[in-house]
Amino acid sequence: MGGGSEAAARSPPAAGASDTPLAMSYLITGERAGLGPLRRDLVSDYARWINQPDVREGTGGLGFHTDETELEWYERSSAASASRTPEAAHFTVHDLSDDAPVGTTGLFAINHLHGVATFGIALGERRGQGLGTEATRLTVDWGFRELGLHNVLLTVLAWNEAAIAAYRRAGFTEVGVRHACVWSRGERTDEIYMERLREPLGSPSST
Repeated sequence: MGGGSEAAARSPPAAGASDTPLAMSYLITGERAGLGPLRRDLVSDYARWINQPDVREGTGGLGFHTDETELEWYERSSAASASRTPEAAHFTVHDLSDDAPVGTTGLFAINHLHGVATFGIALGERRGQGLGTEATRLTVDWGFRELGLHNVLLTVLAWNEAAIAAYRRAGFTEVGVRHACVWSRGERTDEIYMERLREPLGSPSST
């Protein structure tokens, strides 16, 4: 999703997953996925995930990442998430069946006045099992409940049909298209805009 199709073949277990403590401390838990804070010891995993071709292509990124650049991202993102009024909130996604780290999610460009943010996900392991869909729903629900957000936006490339379907399952709807604005997989592609509202349009609390 976002950074790669949930319908892609299952990736090998996360590096170091066997060393993951059995008793994790999660910030948010669902039926199958748990969200915890970013972790310095997972920086190499973060870099490996974002460098996977399908993840990198799904984000529209052209560059590659190293442990050093991911350490900088980790430090910036952790500091932003720890603010009293956070500008961003980043999570590590875990599979609750064995506590293995499998990806990251985040809310960024948070505007507390307007109650809006942008969502992103990079699922590096165990795609196609519903973990990304649940992690998306958990992250956005947390933003509505804890940050008082009203509208969360995301963008996804038009060729990433599996991710679009997963976002729909997580409650997002398409609101627009920016045509031929991203160079991806050797050609220009559209960027789809999707949003999820805390309350459906037309409900008393949404007006």
